[in-house]
Amino acid sequence: MSIFRPIRAVLLASAVASVSAAALAAQQGTVFTIPNLYVFCQHRVAAIFPSEPMIRDIMYTNGDRTVPARQFYVENGMDRYSVTIADFTEGGPAIDDTIVENAATQLRQRGELRIQFPEDYTPGIPGRQLNIMESDGRLLRASLYMADHRLYITETLTDPNDSAAIQFEQSVLMIDAMGRDLNGVANVNRYACQR
Repeated sequence: MSIFRPIRAVLLASAVASVSAAALAAQQGTVFTIPNLYVFCQHRVAAIFPSEPMIRDIMYTNGDRTVPARQFYVENGMDRYSVTIADFTEGGPAIDDTIVENAATQLRQRGELRIQFPEDYTPGIPGRQLNIMESDGRLLRASLYMADHRLYITETLTDPNDSAAIQFEQSVLMIDAMGRDLNGVANVNRYACQR
């Protein structure tokens, strides 16, 4: 657990250093473009991937429901970085902690649970953050959140010391159709939609 505190401290220090510029830009209505930040407004997600992600449509099963999902992913050798957005808009709830917990239960079965936090994205958007060591020694870093009838599942499966996995995990944003972060408390920025 202690390895994450220095990393988060560096990320926090970087964020604090850029707050003034970001706040001024937000007041002026600036739309941010950040290198390697892939912004998919239609699917309400943005993330820093290690390279341009591939996209595929899949079916996602949660409990007794199967729904369409879109997956954005990068595979680099044995390393994998992905965001899956499961679409519960057809008769599903806008936010449902049971759906989030069902998804977390599926992930927990993949190995030894090392770290688990019931972590909301922002107040009112329930979530979980998990670190799971798989039997081959690779670390699954995952987060799950639900908002606006969409379940967001982020996963990295890499060597435990992979810095790209940490950057990816920390960069994922849930956004609205205009590219604004749903966490309007901590981040009032708007990002340039790509697709």
